[in-house]
Parts: sequence; structure tokens; C-alpha cells
Amino acid sequence: MSTEQKDKIISFVLLLISIFLVIYGIRLAGFENPMTGISLMKSLFNLSNQYFDFILIGYVFICLQIAGYYELKYNKDYLTISIMCILLTPLSLLFIRSSDPSSK
Repeated sequence: MSTEQKDKIISFVLLLISIFLVIYGIRLAGFENPMTGISLMKSLFNLSNQYFDFILIGYVFICLQIAGYYELKYNKDYLTISIMCILLTPLSLLFIRSSDPSSK
């Protein structure tokens, strides 16, 4: 068995373990819907008001992950790409792909 196959097996096992832990944590939390008579938009607005810091942290984390991917795949500067990604949204990175077809 090659090292690459071992790495894939280990990463798959870790992924399964993390998925099971998340599902277990959600089931253990016992979520109930205290807002039964509220519309979906009002519920989403309430969630965004209460958990804005988590949403912002998640957005920055995802942007930095995308910037790291672009650095490795397209040989771009990480700092520039991360700032562009955070300020201009990750969709702006579609416009800075390498024009050199051999870099793909």
C-alpha cells in the first residue's frame, strides 16, 4: 500500500469521525424551535443578529482558505489574494486567474 493510499484512508477515517462527532453533538444538544409562529425571514434575521460574530469569523476563515488554494494552484501572492478575497468577496478571484495555460 502506497503512502498516498494510506493518507487517503486516514483522512477519510478522520472525516467520518468528525462527521459523527458533529451529528452526536447536535443530537445531544436537543434543539427545539422556540419560535414556532415566526416566518423564515424573521428567523434568519434573528440568527444573523445573534450570531454575527460567528458568521464573520466563518467568512474570514473561508476567504483565507480560498486564498491559500489560489496561492498554491495559480502561484499568486497570498497576502494580496487574501485581502482581495476578504474585501471584494471570493467571487472576485475568478477574475485574477492566471492567463498562462501551462499553470493549470
